[in-house]
Amino acid sequence: MIRTVSANGLGGYAMPGISVRDHFRKVPENSGGPRFCLGPLRTLAETTIDPGCGFPMHAHRDFEIISYVCTGELTHADTLGNRGRLAAGDVQVMTSGTGIRHSEVNDGTQPVRMYQFWIEPRTLGLAPDYVDLHQPAGGATNALRVLVSNAGPARIDQDAALLAGRVEAGCEIDHPLDRDRHTYVLAAAGRFRLGDVELRLGDGAEVGGTGMLQIAALEDSDIVIVDLPRSSGPD
Repeated sequence: MIRTVSANGLGGYAMPGISVRDHFRKVPENSGGPRFCLGPLRTLAETTIDPGCGFPMHAHRDFEIISYVCTGELTHADTLGNRGRLAAGDVQVMTSGTGIRHSEVNDGTQPVRMYQFWIEPRTLGLAPDYVDLHQPAGGATNALRVLVSNAGPARIDQDAALLAGRVEAGCEIDHPLDRDRHTYVLAAAGRFRLGDVELRLGDGAEVGGTGMLQIAALEDSDIVIVDLPRSSGPD
């Protein structure tokens, strides 16, 4: 089973210099558009931030929040005293736990395009923390690498994983499927096929079943996969 989600059909919202398009969003009013959730995944948003714009300090609590930057450079700061910059291909994992405030601003010269994943943890009330991973895929091609999971390289408190990699035009890779898990595939760049289904920049696809998912690149493509349990909840 492959259920495609066209980038052109995504809902969301906009404000000056910022556009947010939701694949998933944990609010009832979106239940008629994007899926309400997928396992413990409560939000999956593609966000574009113009130069000089961004989100000022705002609060999060009891989510594992993963940010994956596709283009541009994003500057972040938080109330733990951390400050840093994420470039294309970088990943941040933030445990909001008992509560944290942070900002995300594009102080560069090019638009930022990024994905953000909000995943419900298994345990509430964790200590806030974060880690930046710079180029965690390591420049490898024609392979997917695990960037985030409950076993690392960046750890989250959930039986979930984020994988990413670049597949060159004309090449194919396989990804194993498990009927007891959710798989969601994102076209972060390029154009590729999942079996007989084509995904273009910004599209997504929910994939179910067993066996191997064949991914064939029609152009040089950056592929992101989130792997999730079918059910979970905080302790």
